Amino acid sequence: MIYLFFFILILLIPHYSEAAFKIYLKNGSIISGASSYQKKAGEVIIYFGGGSIGISEKDIVKIEETGAPEKDFRSKELPGAETREEAPAALPQGAAGDKSSRISQLRSELEALNSEISTVEEKEANLVLTINEKWGTRYKYSASRVRFLEREIEPLRQELFVTQQKKEELKEKRALIEGELRALQ
Repeated sequence: MIYLFFFILILLIPHYSEAAFKIYLKNGSIISGASSYQKKAGEVIIYFGGGSIGISEKDIVKIEETGAPEKDFRSKELPGAETREEAPAALPQGAAGDKSSRISQLRSELEALNSEISTVEEKEANLVLTINEKWGTRYKYSASRVRFLEREIEPLRQELFVTQQKKEELKEKRALIEGELRALQ
């Protein structure tokens, strides 16, 4: 009997999942790296490695599952630590000119990416400001006007979502270029 109790208890303990979640909020913020979440009485409790936070369900646009929880990569950059993975690919003899031209090409791509990222971040900031200004006035209106305001803000939220996704893609691309630059130098 006691074995059956322990067996049922073990089945009820949640197992660790390699999934992570991104939570998109109505104000344009994105919470990433959440290991799990739970919905309780109109509130979503988001769990991280170091704790949890509760957010009202009405403030969440959507919850998206990503591949794996974010990992802490700081340990790779300890002084004196050797990392063979970051070693550049072997270049053929006499490829020093190719290497320097590749470095200059990567630097120009990096400069263009940084410019594009700053443009996207400026657009994101303007969208968040516009949404917050419009949404901040909702208390001055009747319920029907608030519904109209929500319909008016929804395209802005979608544009903000697309802008934030583009920014994340650009940052990932920048990280790849920076990694290749470090490997070549």
